[in-house]
Amino acid sequence: MLRMMSGLTPTTLAVGKRAFVARNLASYRALRPIFASDSAVVSRGSPLASLHRPVIPFSHSPRPYHSAFSTSAGLLNTATNGSQPPKWRPPSDESLNQRPVLVVGAGNIGRRVALVWASNNRPVTIYDISPDALHSATEYITDNLGSFCAERDTHPGQVRTTGDLRTATTTSGSPERNSAGDIAASEHTNAPWLAIECLPESLPLKASVLALLERSLPADCILASNSSSLTTAEMAAEGPLLHPHRLLNTHYFIPPRNRMVELMSSGETAAAIFPFLAAQMRRVGFVPVVMPRDIQSRGFIFNRIWAACKRETLAVLADGVAKPADVDALFRDFFHAEKGPCERMDEVGLDVVARVEQHHLERRPELGSAGHLAWLKVNYVQQGKLGEKSGDGLFTAEERIQLKENHRAGRHGAVDETAGA
Repeated sequence: MLRMMSGLTPTTLAVGKRAFVARNLASYRALRPIFASDSAVVSRGSPLASLHRPVIPFSHSPRPYHSAFSTSAGLLNTATNGSQPPKWRPPSDESLNQRPVLVVGAGNIGRRVALVWASNNRPVTIYDISPDALHSATEYITDNLGSFCAERDTHPGQVRTTGDLRTATTTSGSPERNSAGDIAASEHTNAPWLAIECLPESLPLKASVLALLERSLPADCILASNSSSLTTAEMAAEGPLLHPHRLLNTHYFIPPRNRMVELMSSGETAAAIFPFLAAQMRRVGFVPVVMPRDIQSRGFIFNRIWAACKRETLAVLADGVAKPADVDALFRDFFHAEKGPCERMDEVGLDVVARVEQHHLERRPELGSAGHLAWLKVNYVQQGKLGEKSGDGLFTAEERIQLKENHRAGRHGAVDETAGA
């Protein structure tokens, strides 16, 4: 069941996620005092107001923002005065039926991650500052959750969407209220057990939002980043994150089609989190791959290989050696793959591809991809040709329709191996 909660979306913010990031990226470092002080004030006209100031108050009288768990002895965030971080303990199996998975970011990947987590009778809350993104996510999950569950013979959980951060982080997502209109006290035991950020590839953005989530969520809530190129060790260093033992990378690909998830430590992630989270992932149909806790790998596993493929594909296109259709046809034929790298990049979003390659280039200038990256930005990203999310990309919208028809008709099927080859 999917329900858009009335009255919980921001009324003063109408910019989309990309515009929000572009306008505010330079100011995220200045946000640290806001995240470090529960009583900080954000001006009403700022787009950041919807991150820090909920639209619907928790009580009739104003009060500073604070975690609902600040008075709960069992769930208190304690490591704020130089004390040792508390030992992480997994939530009970019974509580997982009431406590949602929180997905922060209702974009192309976030809504897909939410769908799979909701596919085995699990509650999910999707939070975003953009009403348009929430509406689009609602449509996507409404159209796809039932059929996905039918294929797996499972029952869908309740998915809720909200633009109110306090509701997203301190309740089940659709809180019960008492006769006075206040949030019922029992609701605060139903806050999320897992929060997954699915935001654009920006280190300041991700680190700042994770810091805010850390202060807002209960102490046993796992904090996960879906970054495809940034490590949570970098995010913890960017700060201000006080509890990196709760933090890790969970790199999803394009669910529900792709079920694999790469798990990597922040460098301090509690050892008990990995078997617990991997078990929960398997219950909803994900296939986790856990990296050794002492390893930090930029790009994780698959994306280190995929980055090289993308980089050389862009070089071939920028140099005029071949067109996207030719590259993908060769790739499908040789690897017996369903799709080639150009179609895959269009699915991910060429703006995301450009940001990830920019990160690689900043870390390793010897890659020499600056010219090809500039070609991608000038000819596609700056013209709004981002791929599937915008219509045209490396393939036009019309070409992509034909590609999908070919996939449905089996025209890109596997090629028989020559005997003995």
